[in-house]
Amino acid sequence: MKTTPFFSIVIPTLNEEKFLPKLLESLATQTYRDFEVIVADGNSKDRTVACAITFTDRFASLQILNSLRKNASFQRNKGAD
Repeated sequence: MKTTPFFSIVIPTLNEEKFLPKLLESLATQTYRDFEVIVADGNSKDRTVACAITFTDRFASLQILNSLRKNASFQRNKGAD
């Protein structure tokens, strides 16, 4: 039975290939594990999404959402939905 995580971490991204792996690595090493990670990408032109995909086995729940809109507020809201 899948349980709902205690909280969600929504990460809006746009061309964050350089920084996203560092953030996800830091989250993956946390001792508290009752959270989900949602990467809400704004149609990045670099390898942001590919970098996020490499972390799917490191988290119990990692979702990657794609959007054509390049707007951090929109991406946060999409992740919250």
